[in-house]
Amino acid sequence: MECFSIKTLQSHIDSLQTGDWFVVDIDDTIITPQAMMFRPASPYCTFIDGIKRKSNIADIVSAWRLSRKVMLVEQEWPTIIEALKKRGVVVIALTQMHSGKFGKIPSMENWRADELRKLGITFNPFSTDTVETLIDTDEPATLFQGILFTGSHSKSDVLNGFIAKYGIPPKILFFDDRLHHVGSLGELCSKLNIIYEGYHYLATTQLPYSAEENHGAIQTQLILDGQWLEDEDVQKKQVSHG
Repeated sequence: MECFSIKTLQSHIDSLQTGDWFVVDIDDTIITPQAMMFRPASPYCTFIDGIKRKSNIADIVSAWRLSRKVMLVEQEWPTIIEALKKRGVVVIALTQMHSGKFGKIPSMENWRADELRKLGITFNPFSTDTVETLIDTDEPATLFQGILFTGSHSKSDVLNGFIAKYGIPPKILFFDDRLHHVGSLGELCSKLNIIYEGYHYLATTQLPYSAEENHGAIQTQLILDGQWLEDEDVQKKQVSHG
């Protein structure tokens, strides 16, 4: 089911009972980069995904992650998450992301939790103080402060590992901007007899976009050079070099 705004599903969210699970993706679902080059209409929007498929990219991608600014995709996210937690709904994040040390970032788990906390986003307190390993491999799946990190594993396998440890919920509501994740979790819930509502979340397509303000041609090269400038900084630089 496609969803272009969390506001349109308030009745579904309100129907969740104590013990149900609200599982949500992070990148391009709760948060997204501020820069115009990452909007879905931009020809550069998949640039980071593209370089992730290459080898020896940890330093490049981590330097960008440490420098770039993010924003909430919809301002309602912190309020919705807090209201659900108060009602006894289990709220966890499921992010397709490296775990442990990655390039210039000593701990992806700590970095991500801190980034979200600054925007008023926190999840249920699973593994609050230490990182817990759910699938132990060279690139493990981990859990920290209610956030599941896939490492090299699929989202469905990681959620299955979490369920195996923490129990089967009666119902899961799931949001992700990538349709294949919505489908794979649906298959898992079907096997486990869990009531499931999965939403292909497309709210980033509703964010303002301007081709004139898209500086992706410059910013992509900066990323490869281990640097980053936000849109306004690129504009200032262009004006100063007028």
